[in-house]
Parts: sequence; structure tokens; C-alpha cells
Amino acid sequence: MNQLSGVKKKDELIFIQKTLKKITNQDLDIEYIEKNYLKILFKLKSKNKIMIAGSQGSGKSSLSKLIKLYLEKFCYKSVVIISMDDFYLSKNQRTQLSKNIHPLFLTRGVPGTHDLELMNKKIGQIFNKEFPIHLPIFDKVLDTRKRTYKKVLKADVVIFEGWCAGARPVDLNYLQKNFNNLEKHKDKNFIWRNSYNKYLKEYQKLFSQFNFFIYFQFNQWDHVLNWKYKQELELRDKKKDLGLKKYLREFIQYYEKVSKWMHLKVPKYCNILIKLDAHQKIKSINLR
Repeated sequence: MNQLSGVKKKDELIFIQKTLKKITNQDLDIEYIEKNYLKILFKLKSKNKIMIAGSQGSGKSSLSKLIKLYLEKFCYKSVVIISMDDFYLSKNQRTQLSKNIHPLFLTRGVPGTHDLELMNKKIGQIFNKEFPIHLPIFDKVLDTRKRTYKKVLKADVVIFEGWCAGARPVDLNYLQKNFNNLEKHKDKNFIWRNSYNKYLKEYQKLFSQFNFFIYFQFNQWDHVLNWKYKQELELRDKKKDLGLKKYLREFIQYYEKVSKWMHLKVPKYCNILIKLDAHQKIKSINLR
């Protein structure tokens, strides 16, 4: 960090503070930003293929936006953010998957519910500089891909973010433990789990193309529910909704197994480990 001059460092800190206010609506003090965000951003100045993972509500999308704006302003690089969420299969496609393999594939989220072929194609085009490139946009309300696209004309840096980005296949013994009612009652024969784990193996080639991996690690699984609940309340402009919380408690069960597996394993091979406290604040950062 001492490579930054005093004036330049101050400019960067103020920029990060204002940008985070716009993105997250949080007022963060300069000391906290310098200790955490500036450390991360400084490390990324020379990186061009960045992958970011974390559970629902962990802050991966916000960090992606911050990195993009920071690198564009201070490093004069063009940056594109690619979200795994934009590559979900449509409800009609997942309906077919649920009939062919298992009913739980109707709900988007786990490996196998993305259009992996399209993801590989688009990321390959970006890495090969085959511009212009049209990236899909998924409409979560309509549960299908939009007819409009995001047009990319240039990209010096690619940020790829998703809840299971960088995840490795789950060990069989761990996979077959029942962590929640969804697994216990709706996947008694492990067909859903074994299937998404098999799909996850097919994602590995894609993940391996990224040379820098950032992971947000939750402290307790219950915190993930609270973060997601808070996120959804803000989207709906509400202060409380018990029905929504009950729905989300059931919804995140789809993600629980792989999320907890990542919690155990990813810290051993990611480049930046960001540990979060119960309130989504950064507790510590480990750089490799």
C-alpha cells in the first residue's frame, strides 16, 4: 500500500467511499475502507480474469461493481461483469429438466440450471476479443431470458460472479448427509444431489479459465437467510414480511449443501478470502 502517494491514496479512498454509498447506501468510514476495500482493489490492479463467489446477499455483486468502476477510473481499463444468474435456463427449460431428471430442478440455482454451453461460448468470445459480443440478461420476475442483450465492445478485464462460481464437486459422503427438510423429504434417493454434483464437474473447465478468485465466507448459515431477507425487503421497499422470510428459509435450502461445502473448501484455494460478520461487514481479509 505504501506504493500509493498520499494524494493519490486520498483520492482513491474518497472515490471508494462515494461509490460504495451509491451502490450499497452505506456510509463507511475511511479507516474501514482503507483497511479492507483498498487492500483488495490494490491487489486487483494487474488482474484481468477475476472470479467472485459468495452466498446470497454476501456482497459479490456490489464488490463487482466497485472493482469495475475503480479499475476504469484509476487504471483506465474497460471492465465487463458477467453474472452466472444471467445464464439461467428459462422456466420452460427447467420444467423439462425437472421431468427428465428430478422435480427439484424446476427451481433455478444449482449447477445444471444454467446454460453452460452459452456461458462457455460468451466467455470464450470475450477472452478471444471477438467483439462486439451480446451477453444475455435474465429477468427473474418473468423467469426467462430477456429479448434485449448487453452489448460488449471492449474488455480488458472480465469479472465473473456467481454464488457457486469456483465450487468444486462435493464429496459423496458429504453430499448424502441430509442438511435440511428439502434433502430429507424431497431427495430421499439422492437423485437431485448426485445430478447437480455431476453437472458441477462440467463447470470446472469454465472456472479454471479465471486466474484470480475472491470468496466471501459467511460466519453462520443463519446469517445468509438474514442477508437475503434484508436484500429482498429493500427490493420490495418493505420493513417486515414474515411470509417472505418463511419462503426464503425454504428457498435457500436449495443452495445450502454446495454453499456449506464451499465454506469448508474454497478458503484453501481462493486468492482473497473475505470473512464476513453477522451484519455483512468485513471481519478479516486473507490475501494469497
